Amino acid sequence: MTAFTARTIQFMIAGVFAALPATAGVITFTLSADGSGSLNGTAFSDELITFTQVTDTTAITAGCGYPCAPSVATNTVTIAGVGTETITGATYFFDNAINLVGITNAPGSAFLAAEDFSLGAYVMLTGFGPTAYPLYGGSGVLNESTSGGLLTVSSYSGEVTFQAVLGSDVPTPEPSSFGFTLLGIGAIAIVGFRGSTCRRWCRGVSHSGPGAV
Repeated sequence: MTAFTARTIQFMIAGVFAALPATAGVITFTLSADGSGSLNGTAFSDELITFTQVTDTTAITAGCGYPCAPSVATNTVTIAGVGTETITGATYFFDNAINLVGITNAPGSAFLAAEDFSLGAYVMLTGFGPTAYPLYGGSGVLNESTSGGLLTVSSYSGEVTFQAVLGSDVPTPEPSSFGFTLLGIGAIAIVGFRGSTCRRWCRGVSHSGPGAV
């Protein structure tokens, strides 16, 4: 993706945020997939892993260069058969405005992410899914601190399910002209992707370790 294309996408995303209705309310993001790893030294295998962030729609910004939730130390991970723990390091959900929605602790990596070009138009302000998508090959967790000890997810299998749920007191925004802007963002992102090596998010999935891109 050229520098011009990246700047154009960021400008258009900022315009979308300005055009969206100024409704506020709780929004809960979740990503789930089957995975294997360990928590506090105890192994688990092929268990459903769900990452969750609860935030407010007014806290979603394009400060990452694309839509992202606040980086906080209150997000949770639930492992079937093990329990729910708080991730004690700062993490956040994001949509890279190209092909990924995920949770991370730093740009260029993902604890878990879904991959599909249709996700590039989602700006994280409305309800979504649950919808299953292909797993992003760079997904992984290595010795992340949680309230239950260090978490490692060495592998995932199958698809990733993404969902965003708005609080019941928040009306769904009516369709308006900003939809055309979203389509424009998606088109520009795809053109930029096809004409570049996608240095950060769209590289091939040959990785040196969990979460590397």
